[in-house]
Amino acid sequence: MKNNKILFGIIGIIALILVNVVVFVSVKDFTTARWINIGCLNLSVMVTLFFSIMFGKTEYKFMNYSRLPIVGSYSTITFIISTLFIICNLKNITITIVTQVILLGLFIIILASNTIANNSAETSLNEDKRKYNKVNDMCSRLDMILKTVTNKEVYKKIEKAYDDVKSSKVNINEDTTQVDNDILQAIAIIEYNIQNGAYNLLDEQVNKIHNLVIKRNQMN
Repeated sequence: MKNNKILFGIIGIIALILVNVVVFVSVKDFTTARWINIGCLNLSVMVTLFFSIMFGKTEYKFMNYSRLPIVGSYSTITFIISTLFIICNLKNITITIVTQVILLGLFIIILASNTIANNSAETSLNEDKRKYNKVNDMCSRLDMILKTVTNKEVYKKIEKAYDDVKSSKVNINEDTTQVDNDILQAIAIIEYNIQNGAYNLLDEQVNKIHNLVIKRNQMN
């Protein structure tokens, strides 16, 4: 990835040089409006260069919507409009400034909105992953207990708790931390009772897990 960034940098620098060479060789009359458009022309190339180096192939996206197309669209439109204004020698500074400011403003707004959406999606995805990992951890611990149990009656009780936990919902918006901790505590007590042969104390914890899972699944 480091080599890619170097290549992007080299390509960007060459593009900037070529653009400016063509502009300053071709243009003879440098008006204020033309200088503004030349600046925006360079900006369009630099924006592409900056985001290519920042993201490149590692661009992270959610909802199948990457930031690079936004950057590419802004840079392309700005490049074309700036080139046309330079060629046409548009001398109206107001039109030049308004056009370039609108393009830049829209770019910033759309990019910011996309970033906010991506961050929200990332937060939601990470939270779902955390909840899934916690449920998976519960199942793994109960599964480990099942592998050590030889008594059929005890096995069925632990299996019931395992099936209950495995049926736990993952996509829950409410905070499940307390319920999850209670389930984990019940599993820890089951582990302790199994190790000490206190099989008569298992029913209470198995029923507790059953009720906690029902409570958890009723959350929104």
